[in-house]
Amino acid sequence: MPLLVALCVLSEGLFFMAVTKTGHVPDVWAHVYRIDSILNGDMVARPVTSRSMLHNTGRGVVGGAVDRSWMQYSLDQYDGYDSSVVLPESVIGNGTSATADLPFNNTATNSPIVYAPQLVGFAIGRVLSLGPEMTYRLAESCMLAVYVLLMYCAICALPRWRIPIGLLLCVPQMVKLASFSISADSLTQAVVILFGCLLFGQIIGERSRQGATTIAVVSVILAMCKFVYMPLALLTIPIMFDRAGVGRGLHFNTDHTVPIIGGVVLSGVWVVFWLGVNSWYTNCPMLVSYEQMAERKHALLTDSAAMADAVKNIAWAITHAQANMNNKKDSFVIAVCWLAIALTVIVLVVSSMLNISIKNRSTHITGRVDGREDGCDALPLPYAWLIVVVCIGDILLIYLALWLQYDADGLIGVDGMQFRYFFPYAPLFALVALESGKRLLIYIKSGQGTIEVLAR
Repeated sequence: MPLLVALCVLSEGLFFMAVTKTGHVPDVWAHVYRIDSILNGDMVARPVTSRSMLHNTGRGVVGGAVDRSWMQYSLDQYDGYDSSVVLPESVIGNGTSATADLPFNNTATNSPIVYAPQLVGFAIGRVLSLGPEMTYRLAESCMLAVYVLLMYCAICALPRWRIPIGLLLCVPQMVKLASFSISADSLTQAVVILFGCLLFGQIIGERSRQGATTIAVVSVILAMCKFVYMPLALLTIPIMFDRAGVGRGLHFNTDHTVPIIGGVVLSGVWVVFWLGVNSWYTNCPMLVSYEQMAERKHALLTDSAAMADAVKNIAWAITHAQANMNNKKDSFVIAVCWLAIALTVIVLVVSSMLNISIKNRSTHITGRVDGREDGCDALPLPYAWLIVVVCIGDILLIYLALWLQYDADGLIGVDGMQFRYFFPYAPLFALVALESGKRLLIYIKSGQGTIEVLAR
């Protein structure tokens, strides 16, 4: 199954790479500018005077040094799709220098780690003196190769459910942009998926120091890719305990403690450091200035009315499946994502209620639903709830971040949400739903009064 998934993802990725027009990836030119500026030494963004259509304001624009060949390439390829392309009249200089300071606020917070595959492509293109077109395609190919490899490793990490999770990873919408795009979301999605599969393998399978170390390293890489996913690292904490079997509780395992705690601490330290370094600007100063963002953050902590306003806007955005720029297609997919999350929660609730009811009535279940079955541990219900709560909480943090830095004053709801932000969580929700559904089937097949329990 891992090989089949890898081949399927590779085939889909090559197809989508071939049919996707250059520059038709969300925020692609801001990502291109960011990657090239990193190669030119601008690891952290700095103030620039140039502007783009997305950052068309005289204050608060940040960016870095970008080769003029990339600036010209972006202008040549621009056909109205990506508004992060630079406004050439705003660039200072007569063109004699090899680089120009270009803006990219919305990608400036991305660390160099998240661009590792594309940086390799850009670096090779520079060493071999390839033009922007060849380098662009090379960077896409590097990203696709890494994505396919990580999907292979993710399926290998699963002790069961390889077929449904493999099919999920091959859904065209999951692959379409994330598999090859010059974007921070590409590697982020791949790492989150790998993390989720490794986590599930550690939860239900035999735990080892090597496994704990591996998932700790991946959790740190995850935090370095995009800080908003750092809370997922907290899901590794229970791995410090061994499940000793039915009715025997949790046993602390000292061999797992150092890597797991180290992973969580390093993830937190990195996020604090990186946010501190990049806390002096906003993602879209044309819509929300730094002063406005600072006021909103302060109000969230001190003003109950501001807190209520944030909650109201986030709730409105969720219930109306609000998408960036009110795109109807994106809104439909966001609605489907929330429906899938709701169904997962419902299945988990029913499974939990049945489990509690049966235990309270001392009903004997032959399938041993809370212990080992078929040589492999079931996903403990408390852990299933922890996964669901952390993942939903993480999604809500994305809404909150957009409300803080992207939404203009007076806007109803939360603008800026895109369905691709949901996809990295898909395997984790799917695994919870599959495990919860399996519990329900065991209850039903046991023939020990499930109907009576439901009726009561």
